[in-house]
Amino acid sequence: NNREECIRAEKRAARGAVSLFDGSPLGKIEVRGPDAAVFLDRMYYNTMRTLAVGRIRYGIMLSEHGVIIDDGVCMRLADDHFVVSTTSGGASRIFGAFEEWLQCEWPNLRVLVTNVTSAWGNIAVAGPRARELLSTLTTDIGLDGSSFPHLSIRCGTLEGVRIRMARVGFTGELSFELNVPAGYTASLWECLLEHGASLGVMPIGIEALQELRTEKGYVHVGTDTDGRTLPADVGMGEMLAKKSDDFVGRRSLERADAKRADRLEFVGLEADDRATVLPIGAHVVADPRSRTGSQGYVTSSCMSEVLGRSVALGLVRAGRGRLGESVQIYSNGRLHSARIVSAHW
Repeated sequence: NNREECIRAEKRAARGAVSLFDGSPLGKIEVRGPDAAVFLDRMYYNTMRTLAVGRIRYGIMLSEHGVIIDDGVCMRLADDHFVVSTTSGGASRIFGAFEEWLQCEWPNLRVLVTNVTSAWGNIAVAGPRARELLSTLTTDIGLDGSSFPHLSIRCGTLEGVRIRMARVGFTGELSFELNVPAGYTASLWECLLEHGASLGVMPIGIEALQELRTEKGYVHVGTDTDGRTLPADVGMGEMLAKKSDDFVGRRSLERADAKRADRLEFVGLEADDRATVLPIGAHVVADPRSRTGSQGYVTSSCMSEVLGRSVALGLVRAGRGRLGESVQIYSNGRLHSARIVSAHW
């Protein structure tokens, strides 16, 4: 099988049966102490101090310039105990930022942060048969939707091994992330493959995962953002009005540049030819006869079997105010006709 056929098969498993993804490289940072909630509220753009024990909240982190530098989920295990997930590439960087702010700016906060990325393995079990697969294993965690809803975390055992099980995912399907002590990751993986054989289980790689999240319009920090992207640019501007407390980057979001009407905004791009996969990096141009005057560019793109057409995401000037507008996409001397649409297909 060639690469594209393998990716399509992996995507079909995630959408139609059950898939396994090794998310162990994702950053995991323990944040503990009486002031843990106060600290995380300052480090996240989102409000975290109101997060209930046993619940999970998606969040983004900003630099002092208000630019998005990382995202992930924040999980509250107890009043004074959180686990923060980061992007794989951001694990050490975000841990370093936590330490710097605590030691240099807020030394009076009673908080201990520990980078436990390599101490825990992570396997994402996703797809319509994910719960069915986990039900074949021995666990003291209730897997039904009412006792274990989306964006919740439960601690217990799975096949006798200590586990933190989270109802989160990046595919848009029913998903459970299994966090176990790192030494058990490989054996758990083999166990899931064995128990899921009759359910059509299949391991998937990062290429399939990226296409699955592109189909759902999920933003990927570092792919669909650049060194200028602010929360409002990806549709999260309203959160600012709901948060009264201070946080890293807040002041910069009040600058005139942050409120420009022509900022690059996260949108979908729909090729007129359903079979045309728009090239990543291709530019949205105002005048097809000129190679200057880019109005943005394609950040993510793939062919979607489930939608029966190609899909693409991009950053386009004032994009969300231009939904439905026809544009030209330029790449390597070729032009493709497309429309600006919502990022959520």
